[in-house]
Amino acid sequence: MGSVYTSFPAKTVSDWLGLHLFKLFASLIACILWTGVYYVLLGVVNFNKNNFLAGAKETTVLELFRTEVSKWVLAASMVVVIIYVFKSHIGEKVVHKK
Repeated sequence: MGSVYTSFPAKTVSDWLGLHLFKLFASLIACILWTGVYYVLLGVVNFNKNNFLAGAKETTVLELFRTEVSKWVLAASMVVVIIYVFKSHIGEKVVHKK
């Protein structure tokens, strides 16, 4: 009678939902952090473009961030971050087999 109370189907669904909600929240935080890192990297690229490329049009980082190519690169990299978070073992319980 003990196994009925410890392994009921609602517990399995609850564990699965809790894990995936945690991973969804973790991927949201990772995407927010990645946007900041991406903005800083665009600043480095913009600095190098403005100072080392002869005849380049002066732009700000925000203008570069708002371009269509930048939005696609950011979206594709966020998809990679989300896939990485969901494929990782973050938040999963470790079961030691004896």
